[in-house]
Amino acid sequence: MTQRRKAAASVRSRLLVGAMVTAVATTTACSGGPGAQEPSQSPTTARPVPSSDLNVLVVVIDDGTDIACRDFDRFMPQTSRLLRDQGTCFENATASAPTCAPSRAALMTSQMGHNSGAPRQEDARKVDARHTVQYALTQAGYDTYGTGKYLNGISSEDVESGKVETGFMASDFWGSSKPYGYALWDDETQSEYVPDDGVHATTRTGDFLRSFIASERDSERPFYAYAAFKAPHTDNSATSLNTRMPVATPANRDRAVPPFHYDPERDTRDKLPVFRKRLASRSYYQRLYTARTRAQYDIDDEMGKTIQALSDEGELDHTAIFYTSDQGYHLGENGWETKGDPYPSTTDVPLLAWLPSRFRAGYVDHRAFGVIDIGPTIYDLTGVAPNHRIDGHSMLSRFRRTGTYSEVVNETARLNYPKAAYAPGRIPTWSMYRTKRFAYVEFYDKRGRRLRSEFYRDADMKKNLLWPGYAAQRPSRQVLALARKKLARGRTCSGTFEQRTPNPCP
Repeated sequence: MTQRRKAAASVRSRLLVGAMVTAVATTTACSGGPGAQEPSQSPTTARPVPSSDLNVLVVVIDDGTDIACRDFDRFMPQTSRLLRDQGTCFENATASAPTCAPSRAALMTSQMGHNSGAPRQEDARKVDARHTVQYALTQAGYDTYGTGKYLNGISSEDVESGKVETGFMASDFWGSSKPYGYALWDDETQSEYVPDDGVHATTRTGDFLRSFIASERDSERPFYAYAAFKAPHTDNSATSLNTRMPVATPANRDRAVPPFHYDPERDTRDKLPVFRKRLASRSYYQRLYTARTRAQYDIDDEMGKTIQALSDEGELDHTAIFYTSDQGYHLGENGWETKGDPYPSTTDVPLLAWLPSRFRAGYVDHRAFGVIDIGPTIYDLTGVAPNHRIDGHSMLSRFRRTGTYSEVVNETARLNYPKAAYAPGRIPTWSMYRTKRFAYVEFYDKRGRRLRSEFYRDADMKKNLLWPGYAAQRPSRQVLALARKKLARGRTCSGTFEQRTPNPCP
């Protein structure tokens, strides 16, 4: 890769007319992985040369509880040393669709669920690969690679056999919810297999990522890498609460963790029935918190190794890095365990960004950016234009949201795990408009009719002022009408004000 820096000017002047898509796919496949997805373009199609030589790395964790910027060094010390201390931490980052597949689709397409075609988990196959940031970068001449978890319900066989297009030139995606029993693709047998070498999924994903980075050493092109770690997600195949704990690697299995914060909502009568009953005891949440934190330490170890690998290759100062989660996760903060609801523990996510000279070192950015804005920022950084309408904003701009819009569509039983007592499948479809001053939520029935409204002024959203018990603090008709208007616009929004769309997204 260092050679690429030296040769960049001459490479661009001659445009590499002879570079063919299939040849590049061979050189960019992860050397340590069992297989690689090849692009769908014609073998005789010459690839353009990117106008930028900036690499991009996006790291996504699964169900990662939001971490205050000041606390990152306690939960992700190696990651914090670079991305937090020398990069930018976005304190008020959110997920516009706080469930796995819709949120990941939002990251890839830079669109709300009602525009990307994937508002539910079961809609993952409806995501148009041509509308993803990885596809745009592939078309612009980047070497693109993805590893780890892709989208819910899509297996490595779906990807490698070509049943599902991802937009990546090469990939090592795997499918499963278990820390060890994940299914990979074998090129020789043309089938999935489960490795029996005892390598943890977090370690495997990190190894694949660094193998790809090493394979790019002699490439004359910049790369885009997407690494999606399963941790700290629980084991979905578990048969009881006690066995669904995430499992850390031996290196962190007994590691001490920061104190557990437990402050459940005392009066839940202002919430939906699904949230009025506590799932488990404080001791259970304590054990789950400990297991999740240790699993996250595993991710931190892989981040440390990857950052070191980029440094050793001389590429760290030429690589933009984004670290985030698809959504947050309740751990008894409100008295229940779940995701996919509109409350802060689910909608708020960690977000760190590293890019020398562009993001301010050690800066805490309080603007309301989030998962949907990573794609627009990458487009801005690389100079690549999206080929479709996007709903997010570049974090490099001076843009400031006055409010955020979020939504989740109720999932069907097919992808709902019955052991996850408060899974998104049990939560009605909802949408929310949230500002610094208030949060307004509406829940809907199967026909889209409003079932219930909630209004909050407290940051933790524990006090629904539309509940009769808080009648004296109910918002005025004018404020409520404004909130409903903003929410209604969000439900059909498309594009941004920069694109001059009729109803831009917040």
